[in-house]
Amino acid sequence: MKFVLSVLFGCIFLQGFSQNYYDILNLTYTNTLPNDFETSNAQTTVEELGLEFNFPIIINEKTVLLTGLFANRTQLALDANRPGSNLNVMGMNFGVNKIINEKWSATYMVFAKLAADKITLSKADLQLALLSLFTNKKRDDLKYRYGVYANTEKYGVIVVPIFGLYYVSSNKKFEADLNLPIVGDINYKIGEKLWLGMKFDGLGTTYNLNDQNYSVDGAYVSKISNEIVTYLRFQLSKSIYLNTKIGYAISRNYDVYDANDKINLALGPIYFGDHRTRLNERFKDGAIFKIELLYRFHFD
Repeated sequence: MKFVLSVLFGCIFLQGFSQNYYDILNLTYTNTLPNDFETSNAQTTVEELGLEFNFPIIINEKTVLLTGLFANRTQLALDANRPGSNLNVMGMNFGVNKIINEKWSATYMVFAKLAADKITLSKADLQLALLSLFTNKKRDDLKYRYGVYANTEKYGVIVVPIFGLYYVSSNKKFEADLNLPIVGDINYKIGEKLWLGMKFDGLGTTYNLNDQNYSVDGAYVSKISNEIVTYLRFQLSKSIYLNTKIGYAISRNYDVYDANDKINLALGPIYFGDHRTRLNERFKDGAIFKIELLYRFHFD
């Protein structure tokens, strides 16, 4: 879900409330070097392909509908000496961006997704999420954001308070787009069509396991991966950009739990009442490599 949110946080665009662009299409490929498991001699790579399509519908100068579709597939071994698994996501989002006055705008989003190793049209695969975000314009070059994100993960409900800002320098070369603790992006234009940047992704997700032998009651995967990458952004044409990223995944894990093993509440990275028993062996942190292709619509 963090892949979707990192794009949607840039959708508050009218009347200078945020960026003067909108990412219509986003295609991302991620791969890693072989990662060692913690106690065995086995290894696994993590290969991921993500696709997102966003389509805004302008109602009037103060109201825009935000619609989109997204899909993601991750290939890895969840346990040492076991066959690899595919973790899949298919979903859609719908929302509205509303300008309240000269200083404030609001965005409300609903996400519905199916997340599982083998996706079925079942309640066990379904997750629903809500995003509410308010943007306060201090100056044309500085905006603050306040909001909350909530999702019905397989372990229970997660609620994430969001504090962010958007800043662009007077010469338009430096840009900071922060929505913490979920995503953060800073970049500097070092050439006519070249940027150097750094990005943080910190929101995890869960997947239902329909094909598994961990528990007779069913099982799910809880993914946590705090990724910090540096990147070069190349402008290939007026609307097409290519990001080449290299970085490191910190505190990364794909933990498997019994389907009935829940927590009381997750408030951001803090889990309350977490007495779950992990059923698989973790693999270690490691380097990550990403290639991202963007189709970006500019308003100026």
